[in-house]
Amino acid sequence: MHAWHLGARARGTATRAPRGAISAVGLVLAIATAALVLGSARPSGAEVSAATCDCARFADELAAARALYRSRGEDATMPPTEAARQRFRERILGAYERARCLVDCPSVAERERDEARGFLGTVAFKSRSLGPTPEAARARVDRAFDESTRCLAHEPAPPACHLVHGSIRGVLAEGSWSPLQIKLPKELLLDFRAARAGAAPGSDPPNGAATRAEATLLMRAPRIAGGDLAAAARLMEEATRSPLYPCTVDNRLVYAETQARSGAPARALAELRAALDAGLPSCGDDRYENAIDLAQAARCVARLESHPDADPGWTDDCE
Repeated sequence: MHAWHLGARARGTATRAPRGAISAVGLVLAIATAALVLGSARPSGAEVSAATCDCARFADELAAARALYRSRGEDATMPPTEAARQRFRERILGAYERARCLVDCPSVAERERDEARGFLGTVAFKSRSLGPTPEAARARVDRAFDESTRCLAHEPAPPACHLVHGSIRGVLAEGSWSPLQIKLPKELLLDFRAARAGAAPGSDPPNGAATRAEATLLMRAPRIAGGDLAAAARLMEEATRSPLYPCTVDNRLVYAETQARSGAPARALAELRAALDAGLPSCGDDRYENAIDLAQAARCVARLESHPDADPGWTDDCE
C-alpha cells in the first residue's frame, strides 16, 4: 500500500500497490470486512431485490431499516461461517434498499430525509465489497455520495452525513492522485471532526468510527498534507477511556498502530494480545466485523513477535 493510504482501515478497500508512492486517501467508516476492492466480492445465494416502503410511516420504516442493519452480525462466530457471511451480506444489502426507498420519499421533509441519507451512506460504504458486480457496488457508493452532498447543504447536517461524505470522497479519489489534491486530507479531517459532533474521542456513535477515521488520517498522511502522528496517538489514547472502546476490535487495531508507529512496538503488541485474549466483544453491533478483525489482530501479533521493529503490514491487514 502507499505510504499514506488508509488502506484496510477503510475496512474493505485494501489493495496491493507499490510502497513509497503517494496515493489519494482511501478512508473509513470503521467496517471490518475482508480486504477487497470495490465490488470485488463473488457472493453466492439469491440477490436482494429492490425494497418498497411506506413514506407515510417514514420514522417507523427508517427504524426498521436500522434494526435490520444492526442484526447483520447475528450469530457470527470466529471464524465466521458461510451462513454468517451470507447473512451479513443479505442484511446490509436489504438495509440499503430500504434506505434508498426512504431517501426517495417525495412527501417527506428534506431534514427528515437527511437522517435516511446518512444511514444510506453508512450502509452503502459497508456494502462496497458485496457485489453482485463492481458496477452495482460503485452505483451504491456514487448514490450515497450524492445524497451525502445534498445532506450537507442543509445545515446543521446529521453527523453521519459528514462521516459518509469524507469517507466516500476519500475512496472515490483513490487511484487518481494529483498534486492538486494536497488539500484533500485537511478537508477530510474537517468532515471527520464534524462527524464527532463534540463527542469525546472514541465516544462518537455508534462505535467511535469518526475518531478512528480522524486518527488514521492523521497517522498516515504526510505532515505537509495535515498528518500528525503525535496527535493521532493522543486521540487514540483518549479513545481507550471511552466505554465504546472495547466493543469494536478495530479500535484496538488503530490504537496499536499508533503505538507501533510512535516507537512503542511492545505496547502495540500488548494491545493486540489483549484483544485476542478478550475474544469477541459482547457489546455493540459489530460482531461479524469483530470476528474478521480478530483474525487480523492474530496475524499482526505473529508478525510483530517475529520482527518487532518492522512494519507488520498495517495498511494491508497484516496479510
